[in-house]
Amino acid sequence: MCEAWDGEASGRITTMFGPHAPYTCPVDFLQKVMEAAEEHGVGMHIHLSETRGEVEESRARHGGMSPIELMDSIGLFEFKTLAAHCVHVSPRDIEILSAKGVGVAHNPGSNMKIASGIAPVPAMLKAGVKVGLGTDGASSNNNLDLLEEARLAAFLHKLANNDPTVIPAGQALAMATLGGAKAMGMDSEIGSLEPGKKADIVLLDMNKPHMYPKHDLTSHIIYSARASDVTTVIINGKLVMEDGVLTDIDEQEVLRKAEEKAKALVEKA
Repeated sequence: MCEAWDGEASGRITTMFGPHAPYTCPVDFLQKVMEAAEEHGVGMHIHLSETRGEVEESRARHGGMSPIELMDSIGLFEFKTLAAHCVHVSPRDIEILSAKGVGVAHNPGSNMKIASGIAPVPAMLKAGVKVGLGTDGASSNNNLDLLEEARLAAFLHKLANNDPTVIPAGQALAMATLGGAKAMGMDSEIGSLEPGKKADIVLLDMNKPHMYPKHDLTSHIIYSARASDVTTVIINGKLVMEDGVLTDIDEQEVLRKAEEKAKALVEKA
């Protein structure tokens, strides 16, 4: 799959190997994945320390090592790595993530829905960990709305730290844009509008009642904007949505097929 898709769509598609997690992928299997990643010259995407039980199991089975300490010990972090969740992390785990340049995909909506816990994002950012925002999959987060994730990230950590100044709007927006690019090791190509980077642009309709009064644009985007406010999307210079309509996908056909597949899946169960 890496050979078939990496760099396709005019460079808009990049690939990584994705072993799920240490509790589902034994060390000997992960070592084989690492060999394949080295052969293909790609990085790793893996779920780490999402739940308290996962960490406890790792410490019991691997000589007191957390999932992050275990991955460090086998050399997985020598590859460009994007780690999903990182909810139950120790100060030592955070040191490792920072030292090894591991990117973290923070998924507040998913973590809240399945009660995984609250990742110590402010502490990770303070330690220099590269944190971006993700949605996780539809099985644990229904709408996959990145604007909502940015708002949840801002609100959740204010509440968790009893401090309304934690993760201000500007920092939440950065995590949703350049922070995500840094977490994936792609900040030289995407994540901000700069000469030489890919033209990835999202336009929002600001002429909506919930976007008034027009006082602070960044705050409006994080605290007020909705996915339905997005009117235009450009990826690497290619127009993929115009006036709220997808340009190269039949949206109604996709919805029809999704409904059909979901019904078949439920009936099979």
